[in-house]
Amino acid sequence: MRKYIDYIVIGIKEHMVYPSAIWAKFFSKIIYLYLQFSIWTALFSSHSQMNQRINREDTLKYIIVATIISALIECNTIEWINAQIQTGNIIMELIRPIDFRKMIFSRHLGDSIVKIVFYCIPLSMLAIVAIRIPLLCQEQILYGFLSIILAYCIQFLYSLMIGLLAFWLIVTWPLNMLLGAVYKLLSGAWIPVTMFPDFLYQINFFLPFRAIYAIPVTIMTSPMNPQNIWNDILTQLIWILFLFVITEIIWRIGKRKLIVQGG
Repeated sequence: MRKYIDYIVIGIKEHMVYPSAIWAKFFSKIIYLYLQFSIWTALFSSHSQMNQRINREDTLKYIIVATIISALIECNTIEWINAQIQTGNIIMELIRPIDFRKMIFSRHLGDSIVKIVFYCIPLSMLAIVAIRIPLLCQEQILYGFLSIILAYCIQFLYSLMIGLLAFWLIVTWPLNMLLGAVYKLLSGAWIPVTMFPDFLYQINFFLPFRAIYAIPVTIMTSPMNPQNIWNDILTQLIWILFLFVITEIIWRIGKRKLIVQGG
């Protein structure tokens, strides 16, 4: 256990190597949040023909909370694995007497601790002061935090699964860019899924993406029936199990297929 704690510390230190980068990313999220707020305010003010399953106030709350959550669960696992394979460092990582996947998760956890302190908490305080509307559904906060933890695991497993494909592909950034755009759209990180066209809304129920953003954000911001909350949490648990199994299969096969460049 001690060695994984050490990797958590490494993840923290790696993120804090360049303080200017932390400030730059923080201000970029403020700008993104402001642009999102301005765009959605303008859309509702223009009385455009939008899907009215969700009103202006709920949409703004959704976008704000989704942005804050995204600051936490963003994962660079794909890029890290790809870089290790291209440089040949993956060999050193694999021969260490630790579990490779647990090591990656520990680094990611350390990275996330920094994000909570420097991104999530300041953004939350700024949003509360600037917007001055209740962002969270108080009765569902505990359910919401549980859902965020599950979404965090789904995001990591999804990223790990794509990252491990580098054992075959060597270079995964084109695939990462394509899937990243698809998942950002379908997960509800950019647009509330309730605003999707009906056919896309129905298809999305059979994909894991909405379990990353749409479910936890909705639980945090919108009053829900307890039964519906538990159904959504069960959906997240099912996707965690499914992605874990797929990742395990890819891992076992990929170790035998690994081709290393560099080193």
